[in-house]
Amino acid sequence: MSESFVIYGGTFDPPTKAHAALVRGLSERFSHVIVVPCKVSPFKSVTGATAEQRLDMLRMITAGTENVHIDTFELDREGTDYTYITLEHFAEEHAGSKFYLCMGSEMLIELERWKHTDIISRLATLYVVPRPHFPITRDGERKMRDLGMKYVIADFEGEYGSSSEVRISVAMGKPEMFLTEDVARYVTESGLYRDYCYVNGLYERFGMKKSRIDHSFSTALCGVCLAKRACVDTHKATTALLLHDIGKYVTKEQAEEMSVKFDGRIDGMPLPIRHAEIGAEILRQLLGITDEDIVEAVRWHTTGKPDMTPLEKVVYLADYIEPLRSFPTVEVLRKATEKSIDDGLRAALANSVEHVGADELYPATAEAYEYYKEHK
Repeated sequence: MSESFVIYGGTFDPPTKAHAALVRGLSERFSHVIVVPCKVSPFKSVTGATAEQRLDMLRMITAGTENVHIDTFELDREGTDYTYITLEHFAEEHAGSKFYLCMGSEMLIELERWKHTDIISRLATLYVVPRPHFPITRDGERKMRDLGMKYVIADFEGEYGSSSEVRISVAMGKPEMFLTEDVARYVTESGLYRDYCYVNGLYERFGMKKSRIDHSFSTALCGVCLAKRACVDTHKATTALLLHDIGKYVTKEQAEEMSVKFDGRIDGMPLPIRHAEIGAEILRQLLGITDEDIVEAVRWHTTGKPDMTPLEKVVYLADYIEPLRSFPTVEVLRKATEKSIDDGLRAALANSVEHVGADELYPATAEAYEYYKEHK
């Protein structure tokens, strides 16, 4: 065991099973583990629990680990919490000690946005824990070296699950998917993380079948991970993913009776594709969702189109490869997506061409296939 300090910071909003497992892994490898919940992150808003509630939950997941200390330095200070400031504080407090800074591999995506990486590199060595769906690539290692960072890759892997997945699982009525038993109970009793529970009322309102609801939740869990990899706003992604099939069982006539208006193009659409157009207009005209990114992601989630936005790619691809899908080539598409979002997108479009046939393919899908063949 290294006679060193490792600092593990985050919003912990809430602390998940993945956080708990990572803390245990650190406690087995370092003499001193300092867990630092932040107050004002430069990258992520703290919107779910109060500071005291987050501390309560952190105490639950760190109970029984004597060498783990929760430090409120960032909660107690004013201003934005930058890592270099926190490191300077602990380096002064424990002068002469060796410091590591723990981060999950998903953080490599935004590492170049960190302030004063030169100070971070001088004061600490990065301790990078591989996380599911976020492999440590050569590009990631090159990025750390280019920024002058010293780093060590952990000899254990982190678990799946983040605050975004928690909010989806709470809407599913399954907080225990990503939370320990005591934290799940605390969250339920405190009424926390219910951001997306409203979708259940919409599913009932628009006649969603249970199998389609299960698919929507599975797509959301898959897609929010893709959104992080694509640097897409997770709230926008979650909203579009949970509602992408809201028009599945609504006919054009039923929608019009609800005062939804359509242009003429819907009449030429095959029935399996109409639900995306109907769903997009339900979002816009009935639910008052005016964010065009979300509306258009729902509109194109079935067919795709040329030059998709990152959010449109995420929703299209998540709908295609979510864990409940079981068609013969889905594992090939999932592996392609592990390489990159665009690789997965091209593989999915090629799969549609192969299995539907170019002559029967919806024009937007054919155009998307040709577009992404040329834009690699």
